[in-house]
Amino acid sequence: MGELIEALRAIATNWRAANLEHPGGVVLVWQRSVYGWKNSLRDASHERPGVYAIDEAGHVFIAEGGDEYNGAAGS
Repeated sequence: MGELIEALRAIATNWRAANLEHPGGVVLVWQRSVYGWKNSLRDASHERPGVYAIDEAGHVFIAEGGDEYNGAAGS
């Protein structure tokens, strides 16, 4: 799992370097590709299960549970 986390951080870091107009927030990654950015984490049900969100400090969050139609399980 450590290799995956480091790969996700690298993906997010590279995206941030190319998209300076989006400071802070979280970079959203699905299947090792960036598909979006949000200024903050929001309700997990807005994302499909398996999406990773990486914040500026390198913390990695994963959307889990739920399904493709209804989104990930919220807390």
